[in-house]
Amino acid sequence: MHTKSFTALKPAVCVRAGADVQMVSEHMPVNNTCDPLLRLAQKDGCFWVDRAPTSGNSKKLWLVVRDMPAGAHHLQEGDVIKLGRFKFRVRQLVGTGDAQPELRLDDSGSVCHVNPEGDTELAQTICRICLMEGQSEDDPLISPCSCKGSIEYVHLGCLRHWIRGRLNLSDSTGGSYFFRPLPCELCKVVYPTYVQNAESQERMPLVDVPLTKPPFIVLENMVRDSQQHACRGLHVISLAEKVLKLGRGHESDVRIADVSISRCHAIIQFQQGHFQLEDNNSKFGTLVAMKKPRLLELGQGVSIQMGRTVLSLTAQTDLEGIEAPTPVRHNSSNGAADERLLRLALFNRGTGARPDGWATEQPGDAAQLPHEADE
Repeated sequence: MHTKSFTALKPAVCVRAGADVQMVSEHMPVNNTCDPLLRLAQKDGCFWVDRAPTSGNSKKLWLVVRDMPAGAHHLQEGDVIKLGRFKFRVRQLVGTGDAQPELRLDDSGSVCHVNPEGDTELAQTICRICLMEGQSEDDPLISPCSCKGSIEYVHLGCLRHWIRGRLNLSDSTGGSYFFRPLPCELCKVVYPTYVQNAESQERMPLVDVPLTKPPFIVLENMVRDSQQHACRGLHVISLAEKVLKLGRGHESDVRIADVSISRCHAIIQFQQGHFQLEDNNSKFGTLVAMKKPRLLELGQGVSIQMGRTVLSLTAQTDLEGIEAPTPVRHNSSNGAADERLLRLALFNRGTGARPDGWATEQPGDAAQLPHEADE
């Protein structure tokens, strides 16, 4: 393992060729054998980190949570969290109020419409579960899937009771549970998310889930296309009386049985009006996808992972002890602040001690996840 650091005084692109990482001018064409990692842009005397120029080899940028200020990340709706090789999307964050979880896995949310009360056509229609005829105001007959004939209709109450048993929903403290869409056992069509009354237009969840006490978070389990559909679902966790634990251990609130996940990999807690994500010294780290260009604030470092590469960056004006290729020139004519110097270090996340400051920068590869391709 060797040590390597960079000094950037102007916009540049970071590229990797094999095990070698270099900083090149953003105007210099990148060789086809190189993988562009990220781009350093400069605006109003400040450095910004952004994705590399559009390329087939460009990788997604992930922020390393343990290296963030205070070692935590304030979650927002839409954030993508990566634990080992598993990913979760933050679908909903509710701190206070009477709002309940939105149980949908897409932007539309399928709806099943209830026939108006007193529909004579359904007066002698049989429910395929209880085999009773007709419907009532509180228990209407619905057609939730593509089945036809004598098995087309089912009482809403009967279907809810069947789904509740399949999802193993219980009245747990705070109303935490795992929700996943269930398909019809006959036609294999996934049941809708909501039921809507044709007269009042009132929409209610098809599944009779317990009330969730705020603050709570809804995490979507993002699975690969090759994985089974049954793995996809929503984790609804109330943080009213506990801290959310994610990991491989049996005590975890969101349990992930995979070798890339530590026993207690990360935690999420609600503090001072924010949902705060923290890494729990996990082996492969906790990452958050970078959604937009990130400002490098003076004196505050940030670590970014791209595939197997991890870069630590910090912006500063103090040049003491730094071997820069060219001196920094100060422009006093326009009254601007000293030009910020950007320093980068590539270090090995999997071996050796974590660098404390810039004197012990260690270049290398991030710990490789089992059987995981670069992203």
